[in-house]
Amino acid sequence: MRKYFLFGPDLNPDYRQTMFDGAKIWTAENPRPSFELVHSLQSDDEMVREYALELLQKFRENIAGLDEAQIDGTITDRFAGEDLGEDYEKWLAWWKQYADQGWQTFENIERLANPYPHPEYGTGTGPVGATWDPRVRGMRADARNTDNLRAMREISVYLMAEETGNEKVRRLYRDKIQRFVVNLYRLHHGEWDSENYLHHTIAPFHNLYDFAKDEHVVGLAKAALDYLYPSAAIKYYRGHSVAPTKRTGGGLERYVWLFFGDRPEHEPNPYTDLIHVITSAYRPPLAVVNVGRNNFNRPAEMINTKPTYSYWLPGGAEAPETWETVFYGKTYYLGTAISMAPQGDLRPWDMLMDTNDGWARQFRANSGNNFNGLRRGDQIGQYRNLVIWLRKDSNARFAFELPGEASATIEDGIWFVEHDKTYLAIRPINIDKQAIAPVGKADKGAVRFNAGQKGGSYAGFALEAGDASDYRNFSAFKNRIKNNSSLDVSALDDGRVVLSGNTGATLGFAYNQERDIPRIERNGEFYDWSGNFDVFKPMDENAPVAMEWHGKTLEVNAGGHTFRQTVYDDGRVEFSAE
Repeated sequence: MRKYFLFGPDLNPDYRQTMFDGAKIWTAENPRPSFELVHSLQSDDEMVREYALELLQKFRENIAGLDEAQIDGTITDRFAGEDLGEDYEKWLAWWKQYADQGWQTFENIERLANPYPHPEYGTGTGPVGATWDPRVRGMRADARNTDNLRAMREISVYLMAEETGNEKVRRLYRDKIQRFVVNLYRLHHGEWDSENYLHHTIAPFHNLYDFAKDEHVVGLAKAALDYLYPSAAIKYYRGHSVAPTKRTGGGLERYVWLFFGDRPEHEPNPYTDLIHVITSAYRPPLAVVNVGRNNFNRPAEMINTKPTYSYWLPGGAEAPETWETVFYGKTYYLGTAISMAPQGDLRPWDMLMDTNDGWARQFRANSGNNFNGLRRGDQIGQYRNLVIWLRKDSNARFAFELPGEASATIEDGIWFVEHDKTYLAIRPINIDKQAIAPVGKADKGAVRFNAGQKGGSYAGFALEAGDASDYRNFSAFKNRIKNNSSLDVSALDDGRVVLSGNTGATLGFAYNQERDIPRIERNGEFYDWSGNFDVFKPMDENAPVAMEWHGKTLEVNAGGHTFRQTVYDDGRVEFSAE
C-alpha cells in the first residue's frame, strides 16, 4: 500500500495502472467472506447490512449443497430450512453452532461454502491447518484471523476499494475496521501486546491513516494507533519488548524504539518495517511517548486484562481470559500473567533490571525447559515486588536465566542475586536449592540453570525484588531479608503460602484446584479476579494508563502530559491532549 500510494508518482505509469486494474478486480466483491459478516448485520449502513445478508445467505445455500463426506459429518445445521431473515440474534446462534466446533472446523466450512471461490483454485484442497496458501484455502486474500494479518488484509482491501471506486466493498470493510477499533476501546485485542506481531498490526494502520480519503476512517486509524502505541509502550523497557505477551518471538522493540528511544543494543541494521513509521504523518501523543520512555513516577503497578484470542466469535467478549500484573520498580520492570487456559504462545514472566550504563538485562524464569508458554498447572501471584509461582506436581522443573552482570550467593537456603541497581531474594519451594551455583559477575552473557523438584506435592519459588538505592549495600539487603522477611510454608501441603516482604508488604497465595487462577491476598486483602475486568487498572496513582472493561475511554498520564480518548459505538472519536 505504501508503495502504491506514497511512491506511486515515481512508478512506471503502466506498472501502476496494472496495480490499479488488478485491485479493481480484486475488490469488486469481498475477497475474504466469513461468518463474521453476521456482525455487519448490525451496521448503521443499509448497504453494508444488505451485502452482509446476501453473502450469508449464499453461505447457507452452499452449505446445504455439501455432502457429509466433505464436512466429515461433524456439523448439523440446527436451522436448516428456517428463514433467519435479518434477525441478528438468530444469525449469531447459527454462527455459534459452527464456532463451537473449533476454528479449524468452522473455517473449513467457510472454505467449502465460499461464495467467491478462488478463480484458479476454487475452494481449495483443504484441510484448514498449518498451510495457508490459496491452493489449500481457496480464498482470494490471506484467510488467517490473526490480528496482524487481519489488519493487513482489511486495510489493504479498504484502501484499494476506495481507490478503485468499489463502494460496496469499501463500506463493508469500513464497517470491519470500525468494529476492530471499537473493540480495542472495550476489551483490547486477541493477539495482545505480541512482541512478535504487534508492530505488524500497527504498520497497516499507518497506511490507513496516511492514505484513506474518508475522514471518518482516518479518525478510526488515528484512534487505533493511539491505542496500539500505548499497548506497546507499556511493554517496552530500555530497548527490550517485555512480557507478559501473547505470541512470542521478539521484534517489537526494533520498531517502536524510533519513538520510545533506546535503540536495541546489538542491532546492526535498521528494521525494514520502519519505512511505515518514517514516512508516516502520524505521531503518538506525548503522554504515550513518555510511557515508552519510562518517564513517569515509579514505583507504579497495574493489573490488566486480556480477552480470549478469538474474542470476535459469539460469546467471546463476555469476560477476559488472562490477567497480568506489571510493576515498575525504581530500577526494574517485573511482570507476570495468569490465565483461564494454558497457552503455549504466552510468555507469562519477565523481569528487566537496569544497568549502570543505562540499559537493562533480563532475569527469566518459567516451568519446563524454556521460557515461553503458560503450562497447565502453573499458577502465579504477584503483589508489586513480591511474586509466588507454584505448580502442583511431582516432577516439576523450573528454568532460570541470570544476566552475566549479576552475582549470586546461597545463604540460609535463599538465592541472593546482586545486579547493578537491583537486588533479588529468591526462595526455592521444593526445588533444588543448590541449582543456582554461586557465581561472580562475569559480563560474559546470560547464565542459565535448571532446578528440579525435590519432594512434596507443590514446587516453585517466591521472589522479592529490591532497589539497591533503598539499602546501604547488598549486605544490608541480605540482612534485611533474613531478619525482616519470611516465607510461611506451614500450609504448603494444601497449596497455601505467604510471602512477607522486608518492607512489611505481604502476598498470600492459595493454589486453585479447579482452574489456574490462584486466590491471592495483597496485604491481607483478597483480590477478586472475577470482579476486576478493567483492561488497564491502575493500582496506585503513579500507574500511567487506565481503561475500564467495555469502558470506551483510554487515559494516559506520563511525563507531565495527559491524553484522553473516547471511541463511541458508532465509531465517533473524541480526544484531548495536554
